[in-house]
Amino acid sequence: MSLLVQVSELQFVTPEGKRILEDVTLRVDHGELVFLVGPPSSGKSLILKLLSHELRPQRGQILVDDRNVTRLHENKLPAFRRRLGIVPQELTLPRRTVRDALAFKLGSLGFSSEDSTALIDEILETVKLRAVADTLVTELDPAQQKLFAIALAACHNPVLLLVDEPFGGLEYKDAQRVLEGIAAVHERKRVAMLIATRERGLAVRSGARVVYLWAGRTIDGAPPEKEL
Repeated sequence: MSLLVQVSELQFVTPEGKRILEDVTLRVDHGELVFLVGPPSSGKSLILKLLSHELRPQRGQILVDDRNVTRLHENKLPAFRRRLGIVPQELTLPRRTVRDALAFKLGSLGFSSEDSTALIDEILETVKLRAVADTLVTELDPAQQKLFAIALAACHNPVLLLVDEPFGGLEYKDAQRVLEGIAAVHERKRVAMLIATRERGLAVRSGARVVYLWAGRTIDGAPPEKEL
């Protein structure tokens, strides 16, 4: 597979002087599923925000989809972010039905009604939400809301999905449903996905490549189980 994301020597320090990332190296290939695993406040969410140019590092190189993100001009940001699908840790749920919310996004991106319908049907089937397509998003169960957020991020066929803590606040059986949805989207769309999570067991069980973030660095081996 060809390279899609390459991060090297990444460093980030807060305005207060706290060093969060010391020396992060990360690679994601086109169509690859990767889990970024680390304890709370280790910088997982920060890395996703740096990849999407929401924040800038003090040092290091970030290449995404042949673009140097750290040097990306503001007028090129909209086109760049359209190539991404982003699922934040804290979801903002629309007061629309599942289908209407997806249609609204695709319409805003310029997709025709016919193309939107096909994309919506495909993604709802993939994440097993077709039965609740006409249900308000706010009335879905917690696992369905997470799956909706992933569907919303993936429906326009981005090259990279950045998903932050998709298992947060879920019981095990619901987290397993979300993991199955992630796997289904990856298989169906062949989209690269970087999943940030503290759930080491689910990440390992996925069979995907797992990268560990520990003490501000990405490491080859896993830290002690009790540390995650």
